[in-house]
Amino acid sequence: METLRAHLGMRIGAQSIGHISHVNGRLFAWLIGLRDAKFVVGYSSPELDLAMLRGEVDARTNNADDVVRRNPDWVEKGLVDFQVIFKAPKEDKNPRFDHLPELETFAKTERERRILAMSRTMRVAGVPYILPPNTPKDPADTLREAMRKTFRDPDFHREFRRLAGDQPTPLMPEEQEKAIRALPREPALVELFKQIAGSGPLPPR
Repeated sequence: METLRAHLGMRIGAQSIGHISHVNGRLFAWLIGLRDAKFVVGYSSPELDLAMLRGEVDARTNNADDVVRRNPDWVEKGLVDFQVIFKAPKEDKNPRFDHLPELETFAKTERERRILAMSRTMRVAGVPYILPPNTPKDPADTLREAMRKTFRDPDFHREFRRLAGDQPTPLMPEEQEKAIRALPREPALVELFKQIAGSGPLPPR
């Protein structure tokens, strides 16, 4: 970790500004204390794998299981080093990566822990489907049930893997609603998260 912190101008690759890979990369750099980190965007996830091998970028964030599934030889040959893990939800267990420090161990203040809680909840909630206020109960329940049936359908899982190349991890409507209700909403915290997730300089800690 001290070697990472001593590195000046580490290039962290991501898909686009605002993409989860970009936000997480900036969150990692902010909490770990990387010096003058650079954020290089414009890659797809497989392209980022290739960019790392070519030396175009120095680091990236990604679902660790996806990296291992796409490139099993990387771990076997020691081509990459996993440094820190960010669990969403926090209680997740993964024997392959549980030896790594969790990102929250780098948080020094309650404000930083609240920022992590916000990011973790957003990661768990994914992309919510939102109905207008005062939508009648019956159509809302119909939509929830349709989502449950879709997310439990084996054909959905097969097609998702075929199109996205990743394992789907859908969140059922009730779990998603609960996660969104739990999001921190303090204006100062929201503004800080926007600075971390944006394209400008990372805020001071």
